[in-house]
Amino acid sequence: MPKHDVNKKEIRMRGVPVSAGVAIGKAFVLGCNLLKVESCALQEQEVEREITRLHAAIEKAKQELALLRDQTEELLGERDAAIFEIHQLMLEDTELVGEVVRRIRSEKKNADRVYLDVVTEYEQSLTKSKSELFRSRVTDLHDIARRVIRHIQGDTDKKSDHLPGPSVVIGTDLTPSDTINLKQTDVLGFATELGSRTSHAAIMARSLKVPSIVGLGDLCRLISTGDQVILDGNAGTIIIHPDEATVADYRKLLKAYRAYVQKLEKCKKYPARTRDGKNIELAANVEFSEEVKPALQDGANGIGLYRTEYLYLTRLELPSEAEQFTEYKRIVRSVGGQHPVIIRTFDLGGDKAQKHFHIHQEANPFLGFRGVRLYSGNESIFTTQLRAILRTSVYGKLRILLPMIASVSEIRYCKEMIEKTRVQLSDEGVELADEIPVGAMIEVPSAAISADLIAQECDFLSIGTNDLIQYTLAVDRGNKYVANLYRAYNPAVLRLIRDSIRQGHEQGVWVGMCGEMASDPLATMVLVGMGLDELSVSPVSLLVIKEIIRRIEYAECENLADRVLGYATADEVEKYLLSVFKNKFKDLIFSELHNQYNI
Repeated sequence: MPKHDVNKKEIRMRGVPVSAGVAIGKAFVLGCNLLKVESCALQEQEVEREITRLHAAIEKAKQELALLRDQTEELLGERDAAIFEIHQLMLEDTELVGEVVRRIRSEKKNADRVYLDVVTEYEQSLTKSKSELFRSRVTDLHDIARRVIRHIQGDTDKKSDHLPGPSVVIGTDLTPSDTINLKQTDVLGFATELGSRTSHAAIMARSLKVPSIVGLGDLCRLISTGDQVILDGNAGTIIIHPDEATVADYRKLLKAYRAYVQKLEKCKKYPARTRDGKNIELAANVEFSEEVKPALQDGANGIGLYRTEYLYLTRLELPSEAEQFTEYKRIVRSVGGQHPVIIRTFDLGGDKAQKHFHIHQEANPFLGFRGVRLYSGNESIFTTQLRAILRTSVYGKLRILLPMIASVSEIRYCKEMIEKTRVQLSDEGVELADEIPVGAMIEVPSAAISADLIAQECDFLSIGTNDLIQYTLAVDRGNKYVANLYRAYNPAVLRLIRDSIRQGHEQGVWVGMCGEMASDPLATMVLVGMGLDELSVSPVSLLVIKEIIRRIEYAECENLADRVLGYATADEVEKYLLSVFKNKFKDLIFSELHNQYNI
């Protein structure tokens, strides 16, 4: 790296880390890729010819996407390539194309102008959504529009930006095609002003193992091609014009990080088993089918939580039984018959209320109609999902997880609906698995307190700490004014977790955890010591959690859990656990601990 320019002050920015790693190098700022489209009036005799141009452009875009899909499959595999199948479906959207054709005829304007107008209206409706998943599809739409408009205008140059050498790519946002095309050159990392963890480009960056950060605000205004830059995908930090001391520090960090990655890579093929022989089921939480393959490659024992909400949040209409069946089948078959796939029925409402459920404005939506409470008033929607899930049961080890259970009556209602749906499918001659385990999420204090009663009604329990902490401490985790009170290590939370595990075991069912606490390396020894049978974690945390499990003994974890449960405050618990972690796992401080606890 060239010597630091003393005339340029070091600038540090924090964004959202979406792919781990450290990159040091020169910045390359992508062209803005703005769609330059003028409005031209058409004569009557030109209208049909313009519509023909539109359809020809869409066809060329389809062919381009098919080629890109093949390239992605060769580089990353079928699951990541499926992103471009989704783009093809969006490209073929009959409603969108039909609206463009209608406007060309009625407004007598050029096809590229009308296509951009219609797509822009779609993008604006997505941008207004409260759902991050919904908003993240704006980039996909923009990618499609850019592709189609380029072909309408007769521009066949697919690559407007060429990297001069190894670079950290900077941009307003990245489309999946940007990500895959650029990776085939010399990309050290990605950093963008916009984007989210759930965007397709972010998912691909994780699969490519390229350090990436999104949500960096006005980054492009502060940086130019050729500027020195450091990108820390672990902490979500980008440093522009780093001074020599900073570069030296990060070179050491990069060397240590590479050693850390190599260490974790070695444990992929080994089981999550303590040194004294205690096996822990280590599974992955996923939201998209594209996340399954990388998780399995990192040694996940199946999928411990497959969230189905995005199927409802990323479209204007309810997903059909056929659409859901196709997606669930893809997930289950990709895992195979050796490991389980736990599909959670839709957990909507609260911050994810949808018009499909006719939820009225609520003063406190997190205590209102959400999760299982929506089912009885929307039985046709619930039944459609159950039919799709049950039909998937013959393709692998399927389990059903029910969210937001607060009482025995709710679990009984859901089981009745599952049995009713099973009978319907059997009468129709649909082949189903003989046994489909049903479990309940323990994420409401009433469920944790009565976990023994709920366990008598189901086959397993899965603790959802995100909501359990929120409801136990009466803290809205999204409220910045009380966010400091949201503490996973509050003694009340720890006691509820311990009691839920104990009560489940007393009733003969296994107990897992799929909340964010399961992905926190600081919590691993405590949770193992409390007797959890399964940890379902974020894919990015799989290897570090496994490495910790393989270094510990179950007996020492039991003693540690007993000691932790004797503390009176969250601060005392965290202080003790940090001291243990620094002593036992100093070489593993590249996880979220790097950020969360300021180690």
